[in-house]
Amino acid sequence: MQIQPIVIGTAGHIDHGKSTLVKTLTGIDPDRLKEEQERGMTIDLGFARFALPDGRKVGIVDVPGHERFVKNMVAGATGIDLVVLVVAADDGVMPQTREHVAILSILGVRRGLVALTKIDMVEPGLVELATEDVRSTLHGTFLEDAPILPLSSITGVGLDEFKRVLFRMASETPPRSDAGVFRMPIQRVFSAHGFGTIVTGIPVSGSVAVGDVIEVLPKGLKSKVRGIQAYGESTDKARAGHSCALNLADVDHKDVVRGNVAAAPGFFRPVQMVGARFTALATNAKPIENRTQIRLHTGTAECVGEVVLLDQEAIEPGAEGLVQLRLDEPVVCAPGDRFVLRLASPTVTLGGGVILEESKHRLKRFKSFVVDELSRAAQGLDSPRELLEVVLSRAKPGLLAVEPLAVEIK
Repeated sequence: MQIQPIVIGTAGHIDHGKSTLVKTLTGIDPDRLKEEQERGMTIDLGFARFALPDGRKVGIVDVPGHERFVKNMVAGATGIDLVVLVVAADDGVMPQTREHVAILSILGVRRGLVALTKIDMVEPGLVELATEDVRSTLHGTFLEDAPILPLSSITGVGLDEFKRVLFRMASETPPRSDAGVFRMPIQRVFSAHGFGTIVTGIPVSGSVAVGDVIEVLPKGLKSKVRGIQAYGESTDKARAGHSCALNLADVDHKDVVRGNVAAAPGFFRPVQMVGARFTALATNAKPIENRTQIRLHTGTAECVGEVVLLDQEAIEPGAEGLVQLRLDEPVVCAPGDRFVLRLASPTVTLGGGVILEESKHRLKRFKSFVVDELSRAAQGLDSPRELLEVVLSRAKPGLLAVEPLAVEIK
């Protein structure tokens, strides 16, 4: 089985036809829950797959569009390489359209196309108006030059052209590198009769093979990988960019939840404080103040905490700052990971950014050495040499063992 190591994701407002389009494209209904099928509304993440013309398999993540399930949308959007933004021609751009685009931008998605659905529901002239509305909304975003493809999943009009463009863009999307240590944020966990515990997700780094020993964090549960499936077929190995399922030995499915991480043992540790670079959404109604209560979304995890502003009194809409996130419970992450911050209550998206360090202590505000160290850590994300220098500068005098050094620069 040949796999293109990228993942396609849907995005868009509720009832704009995301799941219907995925089913039309793949023959798989991504609404797997009985409640979803009864209500006609996606609540949780759905998964499907299709083959490119050359036979390579590609995975699709279908995310919910309702504002109550944005946390599930963020969990699914983590790991997306190419997005299909779905906008219904009869509704046009809606609030979750805008929020999903903002979240995707925060998470670092840079490629995508627009499916203008339900064109069978409107007059031809309104299709042109809807197209102009979408183009205007996307101006200044990563999707401003994206193809906008009118179609109907019901009549089939426009589907051939949509598939042609989607297949071309999927083929042109750079495959995810499998360098580094294996780490997979867990999206789903369940028990399969005769197999035991199954966890699914998209590895963000490294690779894993049948027989490997991994640990499930933050609990530190050790397990051997008994089997791997990717896109409906058994395989000996999964790598970054593969949507996959791991069959784990000696782990009870009740001890694992979404937001946990499956990883190579010894390299990752749960933390409750991280230093980060944060950018506030330009659409925020007011500045973000120090110690604002937030919900952190990173990987597939969601955690409540507070944001401490390190280099300014408040972060204005559209502005950037260095922060420390202090959390109520541990999360597993690594420098370079993207995150989204939402207000704890009411849950509106505030912005997001990049994790720079796993903090061992509370960082002091308005201290030049704190700001300088985090600024160097930001530079180290693109420069292995700079990262090594930052790690060495933090070390205590004397010899630094190789094993702790490897953990720090994983």
